[in-house]
Amino acid sequence: MIHTMRATRAIVHLRNLRRNIGLIREYTGGQPMICLAVKADAYGHGIVEIGREAAATGVEYLAVATVDEAVELRNAGLTIPVLLYSLPTPEEIPDVVAHDVIPMISDRELAGLIEVEAMRRGQMITVHLKIDTGMGRIGCTPEEAPALAADLAARSNLTLGGISTHFATSDSADQTPTRQQIQRFDAALESIRRSGIDSGIVHAGNSGGVLAYPEAWYDMIRPGILAYGYFPSNEQSRELDIRPVMDLQSRLVFIKEVEAGTTISYGSTWRATQRTYIGTIPVGYGDGYSRLLSNRGRVAIRGASYPIVGRVCMDHIMVDLGPTCSVERFDDVVLFGPDPGAPDAEELSRICHTIPYEITCAVSKRVPRLYVD
Repeated sequence: MIHTMRATRAIVHLRNLRRNIGLIREYTGGQPMICLAVKADAYGHGIVEIGREAAATGVEYLAVATVDEAVELRNAGLTIPVLLYSLPTPEEIPDVVAHDVIPMISDRELAGLIEVEAMRRGQMITVHLKIDTGMGRIGCTPEEAPALAADLAARSNLTLGGISTHFATSDSADQTPTRQQIQRFDAALESIRRSGIDSGIVHAGNSGGVLAYPEAWYDMIRPGILAYGYFPSNEQSRELDIRPVMDLQSRLVFIKEVEAGTTISYGSTWRATQRTYIGTIPVGYGDGYSRLLSNRGRVAIRGASYPIVGRVCMDHIMVDLGPTCSVERFDDVVLFGPDPGAPDAEELSRICHTIPYEITCAVSKRVPRLYVD
């Protein structure tokens, strides 16, 4: 086990990241480029370190959700192409241009604002056209796409470098909506190309799209959660032997024996039914460990499973170690991760009625990240 000054830490297994990316590359035949989503601090894993490792592994693009994330990558010395998934505000456009970030364009107004800044700096800026084929979030309509593509291609300081869409239900067992999205996207692409416009890099496949829709791999795929070791849903094939990248650990800092009838934590929601040992672990919702795990989650200590008892506090949780305590103070505790004897983020997400994405993204900044090979 790896220790820091603080008991609670997130160990990031770079070997598992490389393995997962390699499996994705192999699964798609090595043909499409990979754009790895590193938004939300690389799903909680650390944007700069994951970005560096991904680039070293051969990933061709990184993707972020905010301009600040892109700037952080650039300030760390990464020169790899960076796609901006969300739309920048006018105040952020100077940073988009100055740091050579590739924005998604869905309308002429934003294109004009970016072009003005590019002209002011005497730069050419690559942009990608975003088409909304059914997600309902960001993008022009398929009908608007040919005219907007022509507009972007004609601008003096913009280069149309790619065209994309995003799937709303690609991880669902019902494939009809996604196939309809692919049909709309393909029709828009065909119309754009008939106009003599170079479509550049065509991309659509998120994690669900990578797994289920090879016809939508196009020139580039955009895996997110799949690269971090989890499947996007329970409704798809799980033939890839991916492994979780994050291992959230802490240590057992206090053990006490309590009598039957003793209540534990805020609200006294748990009461001992027998004399037992209670262990205290310094992790809580302040670290991103969900309060929804109160009286429902579990941890692993020395390979054995122990239930969380009482409410999760901001800074602590308590576990029932049983009437005969077989662990010791300062033992390591696995909260979630790749260890087969411990829960993973998917198990925690089921308890919390959410998705693994939220479990890893929630791990707060006060939890140190340790990067191991």
